Amino acid sequence: MRETTLAFILASLSTSCLADVEFLHWWTSKGESKALNVLEQHLLEHNIPLTHSPILGGGGDSAMTVLQARALAGNTPDIAQIEGPSIKAWDDVGIVHTINQTALEQNWDQNLYPLTIDINKTDNGYVALPITLHRLNWMWVNHSLLEKLELSVPKTWPEMFQAMEKAKQADLIPLAIGEQAWQVALLFESLVIANGGVDFYYKALVELQRDHIDTEQMRLALRQLRQISNLVATQHPNQNWDTATQALAENKALFQLGGDWILGDLLASDVKVPEQIGCYSAPQSHNAFLYNMDSFIFMAASDFTQQQATEVANALADKTFQAKFNQTKGSIPVRTDIDLTGFNPCQIQSHDDFIQATKNGLAVPSMTDSMAVNPVAQQAINSEIFRYYRSPEVTEDEVLKRIISIAKST
Repeated sequence: MRETTLAFILASLSTSCLADVEFLHWWTSKGESKALNVLEQHLLEHNIPLTHSPILGGGGDSAMTVLQARALAGNTPDIAQIEGPSIKAWDDVGIVHTINQTALEQNWDQNLYPLTIDINKTDNGYVALPITLHRLNWMWVNHSLLEKLELSVPKTWPEMFQAMEKAKQADLIPLAIGEQAWQVALLFESLVIANGGVDFYYKALVELQRDHIDTEQMRLALRQLRQISNLVATQHPNQNWDTATQALAENKALFQLGGDWILGDLLASDVKVPEQIGCYSAPQSHNAFLYNMDSFIFMAASDFTQQQATEVANALADKTFQAKFNQTKGSIPVRTDIDLTGFNPCQIQSHDDFIQATKNGLAVPSMTDSMAVNPVAQQAINSEIFRYYRSPEVTEDEVLKRIISIAKST
């Protein structure tokens, strides 16, 4: 009995003495900040104080650059937000803690979606904690403006272009979009899926097969992207996605295409979704579910031990917390055993679409948003697509040639 009591006291002391935990992330918008508050309060309930190290740039590229620089300097944060193939790359470097104890206690092998396991588990076991599953090929529609223009929700890209033309004639923003490479490239992904289908998209932008890059489907997607650039005025340099979402919420923009982090910002601004702003699959989506997933890695350092990492991971793996966090963030949970009662109708629709897509082989990772190819290739392709979008002198031949060159180097 005395040994049991002593063990309990030592465990309690360990928890109460845990120093501030530094968290490096790129969640800086209104909705993301609200979700982060949920995370911070949850950790405080477990006597774990959190120190934020936010890096501006919604796509996460800047945050990954900072993380690499800090790792080279021997000054890693305790926790870092991360996505996709980078997880296994950091595990290969050998400076992340495993969280196998947490995974075992939470029964992750049975309670996580298979693709979640594949992304977060290596030969060393679980090396990252999955937290959100986002759908990226959403079309967000301002219903009051749609009614004002006497339009219906477009189901095809020709219908979408007609609606955008009419919005521009009415001095409205046809499509709210940020002025960053990853946001434009994400739009391009939906065009590729629309023109070639899911299998074509996967071979062209995930596997980077040359015979699928220089094709009529890709050329049509590029022509449509150029058509969009001609309809949408140049924004302030480096304008982020949440500024575009604000224009949608303030009845200045008719459409926005992008992930359901947009939902999180709309809800944080007390916008009624889907009544005021509706959520629809991007035109001609072929029932695809284009996804990315946020995870956390726990960095091995003398001042952040395996025991401490396990303690933080145990808290963040809690089902109740993960439900509340995702509900606020706009995403859907990575676990199969979380009840979606109380989630927004768009999240419930996203969950249902995900289940159907996974059954039919239509759930595909986003190249643009760090889920499909290595970060160097991803950023290079995003930059080429963005350069084409904003530079009329760049030709289809030129951008396709450059993407093929990038593909050869991977």
